[in-house]
Amino acid sequence: MTTEPHRDDTRVVELPEDECRALLGTTTVGRIAFVDEDGQQLVPVNFAYLDDAIYFRTRTDGFLAGLVGRDADVAFGVDHHDAMYQGGWNVTVKGTAERVDDPATIERVLNHARLRPRAGGDRPMVMRVTIGGIAGRTIVRH
Repeated sequence: MTTEPHRDDTRVVELPEDECRALLGTTTVGRIAFVDEDGQQLVPVNFAYLDDAIYFRTRTDGFLAGLVGRDADVAFGVDHHDAMYQGGWNVTVKGTAERVDDPATIERVLNHARLRPRAGGDRPMVMRVTIGGIAGRTIVRH
């Protein structure tokens, strides 16, 4: 009995910037990466993509609050894996994190349904990641 060699019919395709931005609005959990005094960090956060920026909440005494007051270069990523069709996509943002001080923006973010704290507790500080660059890729099957 002979078998035909397995034919790999997949390829990785870079996503256009507008599609990357659209995908940010399709999920609620991402990971923020940064470097602090303890070294490299990669932390899951629930977030909302609003007005071309990424928003998340944190505790005022939490380690994410340590991003405040310094030039906080960060990376932020989201992805989706489709086990059934063995496909998926990812979007990576490079940007700067800062605390939001505008009362109207804070109220809007704190009341946003996607930003209910999953970890529990009071998380009144609103952080924004301003997008400096964005890229994404998807796996395409033929």
